[in-house]
Amino acid sequence: EDPRVRYYACESLYNICKVAGKAVLEHWCLIFDGVCHLYADVDNEVKNAVQHLDRELKDIVSGAESLRIQEFVRLLVGRMQAKNPCIRQLVLAWNTLLLE
Repeated sequence: EDPRVRYYACESLYNICKVAGKAVLEHWCLIFDGVCHLYADVDNEVKNAVQHLDRELKDIVSGAESLRIQEFVRLLVGRMQAKNPCIRQLVLAWNTLLLE
């Protein structure tokens, strides 16, 4: 429940993504699910950290040759039903990235 724990978790995952690169795609849907939860966080520092993580993930995914797209699309469809506008904006940005 402590925002610092969520912030440091975001920062740690960001660093893992930076180092591991495309290797994180094996766990892509789990990571994206966590990002969605953090996008709805009320703490501004957590939101800022998750936005940095999101940008890093977008860089990784945009350079990937293969992605479990069907599983990811199902996850996106489920998140489109979210009432939180931040999560909806996140889903829209990912839809746009996938269509490019």
